[in-house]
Amino acid sequence: MWGIAGSFLVGLICVLPQIFFIFSLGSEYHGIHFFATPNEEVYLAIMQKISEGHLLAASFPFYEYKNNLPLLPPTIPLLYVFVSRLLHISLVNTLIVSKFFLPAILFFLVYLFTHQLLVFDTKNTRLSKLVAVTTGTLVTLGFDLVDYHSIWKILTGKFSITGFLIWTRPVNPISGIILLYVFLLSLWMLITKRKKINILIAAVTLAFMMASYFFSWSIALTIIGILGLRALFSRDFKLAKYFGLVVILALFFSSPYWFMVWRASHIPWYAEASARIGLFMTHTPHVNKFLFAVSIFFTFSSVIYYMRNKVYKSFPEWWWFCFSLLLSSFIVYNQQILTGREIWYYHYVFFTIPLGYTVIILTLWYFVKPKKQLMYVIVIFLFVAAFSLGIYTQVSAYKTRFNFFASLQKFSPVFDFLNKSMFGNCVVLSIDSDGFWDELIPAFTHCDTYISGERTSVIAPPERFYHNYMVLLRLRGVTVEGIEDYLKLHHAEAEGYLYYQLQYTLGYHDVRLNSLLARLPNDYKIFLKNDFYQELKKYRVDYLLSDGPLMSSVVKSLPPLKKVFSAHNIDIFVFQ
Repeated sequence: MWGIAGSFLVGLICVLPQIFFIFSLGSEYHGIHFFATPNEEVYLAIMQKISEGHLLAASFPFYEYKNNLPLLPPTIPLLYVFVSRLLHISLVNTLIVSKFFLPAILFFLVYLFTHQLLVFDTKNTRLSKLVAVTTGTLVTLGFDLVDYHSIWKILTGKFSITGFLIWTRPVNPISGIILLYVFLLSLWMLITKRKKINILIAAVTLAFMMASYFFSWSIALTIIGILGLRALFSRDFKLAKYFGLVVILALFFSSPYWFMVWRASHIPWYAEASARIGLFMTHTPHVNKFLFAVSIFFTFSSVIYYMRNKVYKSFPEWWWFCFSLLLSSFIVYNQQILTGREIWYYHYVFFTIPLGYTVIILTLWYFVKPKKQLMYVIVIFLFVAAFSLGIYTQVSAYKTRFNFFASLQKFSPVFDFLNKSMFGNCVVLSIDSDGFWDELIPAFTHCDTYISGERTSVIAPPERFYHNYMVLLRLRGVTVEGIEDYLKLHHAEAEGYLYYQLQYTLGYHDVRLNSLLARLPNDYKIFLKNDFYQELKKYRVDYLLSDGPLMSSVVKSLPPLKKVFSAHNIDIFVFQ
């Protein structure tokens, strides 16, 4: 009951802002939900493409390249679309429903996993349940407690949170962490119960991770590898065989994914697309301060406990499991020292922080539990801190972003018009200052965009992105004389549209990006001499959307335009 009650409460905290938002707006709500998590509109756009019949969603921003193989097959978005069809609800409502169920499921899995690793003591039943509840609360609501800089700013009133809890974000990392905890639970049951059904459960979850999120399956594979080595060294060959069977079955179940990746890797632009999502050649080691602190705490507690109790022969299973979680976390952060390749390692925090919390709680349970009153104090303090941060995060984000998302409702007529377009799945060329429409149109309509800053998950020729940026410059009225000054003032914008290596955001040297920026002024001057409409027609375009009056220079460079829609200072034109 403790786990179920906690799950319901966590799910409610996660979904309530969406419910309050809809009821607060009443009749003014037009289906544009409160998507205040990173890239939520991108995931929604991928689901839109799947729902239209493009099951691989190979090119959700663009009309072109949809028949290519995808860089990242949309395994989890396919499940969202399936649920949407099964329940006969919209994709937006599917996302809202998921914000209750998925965090609730995560809490219950963490609770269950933690409780399984606790030695059940009838005298401490209430305490053991409280410990498990606290772990689930830390993972789901207190994820950002490790960010001590932000916590201090919050406490001193210098910082307001503008985004909802990370586990309310659709697709990833929520699916990855849920699958990881199912995987860990099945491994623990395999170690302690030796039931073969857990081989199948572990294999299926590992296969789903392989087919959906690199960061979850890489850490899962490392964990089972360490546990397998430990089984071999302890001459438990039966358990080692079970672990090996899990990996073999997972590879078999996920083989369609690996075959698709292999085929996609032969597309000429695959390497560039991989670099855009963060594949980087380096041998530089990384240090995670939270992970380092947890490891020191775990090691110090282990040494003190075993010296005090004079236990030298062996460590119990829970200790080895925690050890494998910590060692795996270090390995995935630093495997590039040997392999020379890493993929945007920052995403590992979505897994190492929950695992770190789990290790902390289990270490406290086994090493502090004899001092029962102290254990109660520590656990209650951690629970209150995590619960308070979770509530504050949701309330702060709601208050901070409410007016913005409420203002988006007025644009629903734009989306309605595009969804009823005479061109079917149309392509919209938009003129705005920050890519606002290029993000929302694929998410809330069946249409594609001509220009998009979202390039990370599409395998396309690099000249398309270069062409798009020059089109954008021309739409903004940048002249021959003003191009160099414009690029100086908008250097970050140019980088966002043209970067080759994602690590440029960390200060690394992006040779190809710098080469493009160096030649852009001269290429743009040539581009300006060409017939603009003929340049546009290199790729499909049906509508021109203007967020405000069109510049006279733009109007003169195009054939006659016919206004077919106008509302809230938004004009949509077709070419005559």
